[in-house]
Amino acid sequence: MNFRHQPIILLLIGVLAFGCNRDNEVPEILLSEPAFDGFHVQFGDLLFVEFEVSDAQGDGGIWRVELRAGDGVSVKTAQAGIWEGNSTGTLVTAFNLNASSWPTGPMVLALVADDAAGNRAAVFKDFQYTSEMDVPEVFGILTNEGNDISTLLRINGDGELISEWTDLPAAHAMAYSNGVLALADQSAATIHLINWTTGESLGNWNDQTTAGSEPLIRSIYPLGIQAGFVFAHAGGIVVINSDGALLFERFTEAPWSPVDVRFDGTLCIVWEENAATSNHRLRSWDFQTGAVGPTVALAHAPEGWGVVSSQDSGTEGNVFFVSESGGLTLCKTSTGVLNDLCPLLGQGNLNQSPKTATDFLNQEAIFIREEGLCKQSIAPVSSGSIWPASGIITQVKSSAENEIFFIQEVQNSLEFWQWTAEAMLPSPVLSGLPLNTQDVLIVND
Repeated sequence: MNFRHQPIILLLIGVLAFGCNRDNEVPEILLSEPAFDGFHVQFGDLLFVEFEVSDAQGDGGIWRVELRAGDGVSVKTAQAGIWEGNSTGTLVTAFNLNASSWPTGPMVLALVADDAAGNRAAVFKDFQYTSEMDVPEVFGILTNEGNDISTLLRINGDGELISEWTDLPAAHAMAYSNGVLALADQSAATIHLINWTTGESLGNWNDQTTAGSEPLIRSIYPLGIQAGFVFAHAGGIVVINSDGALLFERFTEAPWSPVDVRFDGTLCIVWEENAATSNHRLRSWDFQTGAVGPTVALAHAPEGWGVVSSQDSGTEGNVFFVSESGGLTLCKTSTGVLNDLCPLLGQGNLNQSPKTATDFLNQEAIFIREEGLCKQSIAPVSSGSIWPASGIITQVKSSAENEIFFIQEVQNSLEFWQWTAEAMLPSPVLSGLPLNTQDVLIVND
């Protein structure tokens, strides 16, 4: 018997044995959200994807979640991650749909997973996307009719009346989130929740122990970081979801009372006033962890404020204040450091209300002076522009889409104006609103 080729045969057997044990099983993907094809999303939405990837081996791999064009191939945006072990566990990732260049039409959600051996698995869901230009606009106009009742008019972008809801509780402000309208009661410490489509009452939040000067609900905003609302009342600040369930609450300490509340990411910041001494201060808490920031005593009584956490003035600060005596001031809420930057643009008195100042693009301060609307850069030197108003501006606020809206009284009626990030000047949106209009909002759903 010839044994000359025996080592080669043994080597070949070893190679075949190794090849038989090679990992050739693709990962398993469980996509739990979205659960079906044909779902609909639109510009401005947060698209949440929930999934789990597992593999027969324990050496892990890579996953990617991609939004693709209708051809299912052209990737518009993607997020990727790496896992160790045989399962990712349940993961949630979100896409902020704010690309103004995407057209209305079919799109594809693709979840792709590769294991360490190079095996690939993928699942796909088809969905319909509505672009920024095609998102329908509905305007809500809140009026106070006296006798403790309000009316809400809903009109479309062409000015056509969609619905008129009468005999609502008297309210002075409102906010919208996830199909729910929240009305801030005119006199009680109450938030009324209304179905945005039907006008049906969905319940309310109420604190019967809150007392003080009216309105007891000082301000209300959509929560932003998730569906729900944040509001300041005379006794503290509250965060509820769109069903009215309490998510977060902090109380003030007498004689302090909230003036306004804002969010900077997950940081909840409240501006408080001691009416007896006219002193003002800031307090802050992390919405997710509950961590408490320092109490910041303000040297000047503010006439307005805003959040500018991405400002690049060279001076640290995530909140600005405007005041007649202090000009433009930056505050870093994590340390309590205050920095006076520069005098304010324009001439005349500032309107002393938190409703008459806000932030623009997280980089600029917007505030009302006697002669117009001022847009001032967060900078050590006064710079910006002034838009000369043709009437009296009574309210200004910003939106999550980097737009400014304000209400102006002209010739015994009110006008609703919009100022976008791309425009050099504001433009009118609605005119001829009644003088008893309390608030106006735009819903893009």
